[in-house]
Amino acid sequence: MRNFLVLWIAFWTINLHSYADEAVRTLKDSDGKEVVIPLHVKRVVPLIGAFAQVTGMLGKEHAMVATVPRLSSMFYTVFPSVEQKSSVGNPSVNIEAIIAAQAQVVYGPIAYFLKDTQIAQLKNAGIAVVNVANFSTIEEMKESITLIGEILGEDAPQTAKLFNDYYDAVIARVQAKTQTLSPKLKVLTLNFSAGSYTTLNDSDIGSIYVKIAGGVNVAADYALDSKGIAKTLNGEQVLVWNPDVIVTYSRMSQETILSNPAFQTLNAVKNRRVYVVPTGVYLWAVRSAEGALEPLWLAKTLYPDLFQDLSLENEVRRFYRLFYRYDVSDEEIKTILKGA
Repeated sequence: MRNFLVLWIAFWTINLHSYADEAVRTLKDSDGKEVVIPLHVKRVVPLIGAFAQVTGMLGKEHAMVATVPRLSSMFYTVFPSVEQKSSVGNPSVNIEAIIAAQAQVVYGPIAYFLKDTQIAQLKNAGIAVVNVANFSTIEEMKESITLIGEILGEDAPQTAKLFNDYYDAVIARVQAKTQTLSPKLKVLTLNFSAGSYTTLNDSDIGSIYVKIAGGVNVAADYALDSKGIAKTLNGEQVLVWNPDVIVTYSRMSQETILSNPAFQTLNAVKNRRVYVVPTGVYLWAVRSAEGALEPLWLAKTLYPDLFQDLSLENEVRRFYRLFYRYDVSDEEIKTILKGA
């Protein structure tokens, strides 16, 4: 009888754990569709690097069982456990690796990365697929960060709110000084890769940051009807715009722009006002939560006299401590701000 009682207790203990593991909750994705996910999410796969950054920022770096390859060296310095798990390759094309990693939830802009057959394969393996696809504006960024926080659970939603409040405060702080500026500097985002120049129009969050910082994006209306984020253009169009300031995403692009004989008459080139956007855990100018620092950098870069009291070094130090729980060194801050 005693042995039976022990076996009976053991049976129900095991089953109670099983039921706990099978407990679920429901949330709404970017399209407003309800998705059932586990009550306790411990193993996730973000489909894009920006959402890997958000996941780490929300304190769940150890939950990432896979993510995109080739993230920044600073990403792996701050979140070393991720590098050990990212060897599965690009998760958007390696469904077997996601299943083998026993992921519970996959999230990101699903339509861009997964075919219907791949989504079905994940769901058949018991893996929830959550579409997090809106991040073209600041409001959409905040909504997506809130949604990722909801997916991750535990204290992630509170951290997401803390970040969104910080994001709003940065924007308000910068706009308080730039809203009434007149005239405003003409700014062009210009990158060079694979033999071509590209820029960003008003459909990209980078253009929003330019406006917040008191600049005018000269490419705001350029190629609005074309697909893709980066818009290819020729040198003649750059000469027509003649920007006061050029911002670019790499030191290679900066060197190419400054050395181009055709660009020597540009105001930005003549005045050596071609700047590389900072890169830390993630590039600041794109759709990543580290972009919350971009308005500060842009404002100080465009109008250094107006923002003499702003220490970018202190802002980076504060951000990394608050959201990454990482004490960034002075040398690392220099590297980040140089875009190196």
